[in-house]
This record gives sequence, structure tokens and C-alpha cells, in this order.
Amino acid sequence: MRVLKPALLSLMILVCVAQVGHAHRFYAAFTQIDLRERKQTVEIVHRLFTHDVEDMLQVTVGNPAGLGEKELEALLRDFVEGAFALYDGEGQRLPITWIGMEYATDNVLIYQEAPLPADPSQFTVINRLFMKQFEEQKNTVNVEMNGDIRTRIFTKGRERQKVSFAEEE
Repeated sequence: MRVLKPALLSLMILVCVAQVGHAHRFYAAFTQIDLRERKQTVEIVHRLFTHDVEDMLQVTVGNPAGLGEKELEALLRDFVEGAFALYDGEGQRLPITWIGMEYATDNVLIYQEAPLPADPSQFTVINRLFMKQFEEQKNTVNVEMNGDIRTRIFTKGRERQKVSFAEEE
């Protein structure tokens, strides 16, 4: 029995290590859109995984290590503005203003803002973040107005989706 316990423990450790070695990478980005009627603004926060941003920068510019903070922010701004858009219920693109970004160990937070349209009950959201880089990319967007939340999952082929607060979902 004493020989069996160390062998069983070794086997369990080996199985755990093998599972970690075969871990599947998760490709995702998260966006929170808050419709603020009191402020008459649309507040947008994108949460991107740092390793995905680094991969995108590697493909875009080669070695991003030599870039300064302003250069990195300009590249990320171009990337996000080229992959994300909002349209009002009339089909007019909302002018989104870049507010800034925060870089942390695991995440990059991007802050944007737009004027709230006259009728904020319907939107079209386009979200193509990282879809050119990663075949299995899934982007989650939560849109919140007056405590009601609508969630959409964006994938290749489903990069444009409508969000409505006019009807119950």
C-alpha cells in the first residue's frame, strides 16, 4: 500500500501537468456600453487581454518593445476605431471620441464616449476586434440603459448586430 500511494500521487501530478500543457487559448474581448440619459452620453469601455494586444502589435509593427507610450496608444486607437462602431436607429454612425487607455498586467482598458442619440432605444453595434488575428475570437458586448442590459456575442460572420430596448427580450 505504501508503494501505491506515491505512484498514485505521481500519476495525478503527471495528469495535471499534461492538462496544463494542452490548455486551449481563449480569444475574447469584452465591451461595456452605458447609455447615460442624464449626461446625454454613451460611455464605452473595452477590456482587451494584454497577450492579444501584444500579438496584434507583433503582427502590425514587428517588435513593439521599442515603441513609446504615445506610439502604442496611437496604434491601439487606430485598431479599435477600425474595428468598432455604433450606429443609431436611423443608421447614422455615432461619432466616438477616444478618451484614453489604461494598461495593466493582464488587461488593456480602452475608454471612449459618444453623444447619446435622440432616440437611444435602438443601436447597431459593429465589433470586429481581433477577428483578423484570431479565427476563434468571441467578443461580448453588454449595452445598459436604465438598469436594463442587452448582451451580444460577436464572432466572424456575426460582426454586426442590433440592440433594442424598444421590446422585451
